[in-house]
Amino acid sequence: MQIFETSRLTLRYLTTRDKEALIPILGDPEVMHFSIIGVHSQKQIKQFIEQRLLSYLEHGFGLYALVHKQNKELIGYCGFFIQSIEHKNEVEIGYRLAKKYWGQGLGTEAAKAVIEYGQQRFNFKRFICLIEPKNIRSIRVATKLGMKLEKKIVYYGLDVEMYSLNSR
Repeated sequence: MQIFETSRLTLRYLTTRDKEALIPILGDPEVMHFSIIGVHSQKQIKQFIEQRLLSYLEHGFGLYALVHKQNKELIGYCGFFIQSIEHKNEVEIGYRLAKKYWGQGLGTEAAKAVIEYGQQRFNFKRFICLIEPKNIRSIRVATKLGMKLEKKIVYYGLDVEMYSLNSR
């Protein structure tokens, strides 16, 4: 089911039928370099999809499939989820794209649309991104979204930077 679209992307709910399309993305060592879990096995991809479906049911939102309008290919995901940071719930924007789509502004395009959707549909007023300091690509996307480095924290044993955007 489609959620919304941008000029180049359709964002829709992930489904169990997306498993095969996610294998080359979530199974790519370069794409998953900064993932806490790392490269996903087929079993982990199935669990990833199941967790997204549960999030849609429990919260009404989650990470959404990114489908390139031009070729109808699933190229990654973008959306939001709740993170508990220092005993406070935060809305984190998450995004991941297949390597062949890096550097085209698609992550930024998707994340901007997701922020707008979160503000309008769920009345979210604040968004964060947790990013490892060496993940220059993700930092670039976060800053293009208007996020600023708020603080450095330890998250699941990793030193990360928390970028944030307060809206409205």
